[in-house]
Amino acid sequence: KTYSIILLLLIIICSGIHCKTVRAASSTPRRTQAQDSAQTNVKDSICTTLFTQSIFDTLAPSAVTPYSYTGFCNAVINWNRNNPIPIFSGETDTEKKNELAAFLGHVLHESHDFQAAREYSQCKTFTTDSAGKVYCKPLGYAGGTYTDPYCSLQHTPTTHPDGCACAPVPESTSMPGYVEADQLFFGRGPLQTSWNYNYKKLSDALRAEGVDICAAPDMVATNEEYAWISAFLFWTTSTGAVDTTCGQAVKCEGSFGSTLNVINGGLECPAINGHESTIWERLNDYCAAASALGVEEILSLDGCDGLKDQFDQCVGSGWCPACAVWEDKIGAPSTKEAQEECLSVSAPKQAALSAPKHGRPSSSSNSAQIVMTALTSSLLLLSYLV
Repeated sequence: KTYSIILLLLIIICSGIHCKTVRAASSTPRRTQAQDSAQTNVKDSICTTLFTQSIFDTLAPSAVTPYSYTGFCNAVINWNRNNPIPIFSGETDTEKKNELAAFLGHVLHESHDFQAAREYSQCKTFTTDSAGKVYCKPLGYAGGTYTDPYCSLQHTPTTHPDGCACAPVPESTSMPGYVEADQLFFGRGPLQTSWNYNYKKLSDALRAEGVDICAAPDMVATNEEYAWISAFLFWTTSTGAVDTTCGQAVKCEGSFGSTLNVINGGLECPAINGHESTIWERLNDYCAAASALGVEEILSLDGCDGLKDQFDQCVGSGWCPACAVWEDKIGAPSTKEAQEECLSVSAPKQAALSAPKHGRPSSSSNSAQIVMTALTSSLLLLSYLV
């Protein structure tokens, strides 16, 4: 009888141990074998064999902080190690290069070949105080209260969907003629993250690191890791108005056009208000990246109204020299059946990505299970003693 009591007590104690084990194991999203393999492949291939320092320097010879080859490679490895939706992790080198070329085409364009950490119209002219705080002089600003054009008052910390708190910004008293950069939500980083609601998504993603991007959005322009994560987060989770992420557009549709539709479809698919030159610049950057990476053919231009016509005009005018070699090497989009099958297994897990780098899923179900186990064991012991 004594041995039986000891055995039951051990069951209760082990239940508590199991509690800690289960909760620790569930503190980060469960990764599949394919995802682990993808992370290893990215570390070994993307930044070693497929994308080298030499290629980075060729595409962006005048890159400035926060853009660097090493920072990019470290960010890719860390992202794929800690997120359920990997990036640049196709099953073949061709798939990896296709996604990387499309990504580079967009970020090179948006960041002026990695020379613009901050949006020119809002902070091309800036100054820094002795503590390192940055102050901007937006285009046309002559002092006084400044209304941030990227502050959506419909998106606040308490609304759904939410956004970083924002309001009209006073002129700096310490730097007259300037406004504090950390109170503005203009474009920053590789994809020029803008609007207070997009900064809120990034802030949520980095919350587990103790980083509050809402309070200091200018970190996206100064910190290499946060800059690249801002672009990866958009690439893998944002769908724009087309219900497809950029990553899915490449993997499932074989389309560069659809990635553009996600990023700036409202202005470039089709081109409006003189955005033709913007499209030509973007296309030329994409073609340059495709050539540097040695892809077999560029992705389909479907998925963005008028993009193929813009490509033809750009090549014909001589304005897109990097695209001339690809004129007869444009891939066909995936079949509708293939797209649907691919999308069914690659839908973004938005809930799991609320904190992409260090996700913390709820452990309430584990706690309930542990309490029930301990309670059952206790009742067993009680009935035995009685």
